[in-house]
Amino acid sequence: MGLFVGELHISAQPQEIVHNITATLQKGDYVIFHPTDSKGKELEFRIDDAREVIAQSYLASDRERFLILMAPSYSIEAQNALLKILEEPPQNVHFVLIVPSKNALLPTILSRLHIHIHKSKKTLSLFELDMKKLTLSAIYEFLRDCDRQSRSIQEIKDHIQALLFAVHTSGICLNRTELEAFDEAIALADSYTKESYIFLPLLLKIHKKQRGVR
Repeated sequence: MGLFVGELHISAQPQEIVHNITATLQKGDYVIFHPTDSKGKELEFRIDDAREVIAQSYLASDRERFLILMAPSYSIEAQNALLKILEEPPQNVHFVLIVPSKNALLPTILSRLHIHIHKSKKTLSLFELDMKKLTLSAIYEFLRDCDRQSRSIQEIKDHIQALLFAVHTSGICLNRTELEAFDEAIALADSYTKESYIFLPLLLKIHKKQRGVR
């Protein structure tokens, strides 16, 4: 399956995505994992759901199988369990995750999936800096601007995700340690860490990596 072992669809209309994916598939070629309560309300994807996905992924099949995961959010424990299967996927298994926002998943999960963004009323913000022309002076000015802002925790997390997406679309490949730095950045945002302190190590890592490939 190459670098990516599945797809991530960011959409506010998950049922439409499922219909489009399964329209040309036979029933035995896909399994849908969509945790809901007795009234049909969507629930968080938890560790038990992840274990069910893992168990299904190891069922032997000569045909390609699609495991479709739908949830508004995924627990950290569930994501860590899913990450292991995404890093070493069984043969003939294709993973499809559907979420309303990139923030539902950790950067280490995002890196393993080919991302499809479906149009909605809410547009995803672009990161201000050009990853292919990143300079120390540009980083300095960016950090100064961060200190002038008064972003909420959620806005800072969105900003971190925008940086990761900019790296992804620029064709820059991050290793496991570098991706985990983004996970740590999200955790720092939740701890009310100053925004410039969060972005400084991330941008320096990217700048160093870019200098190494020139």
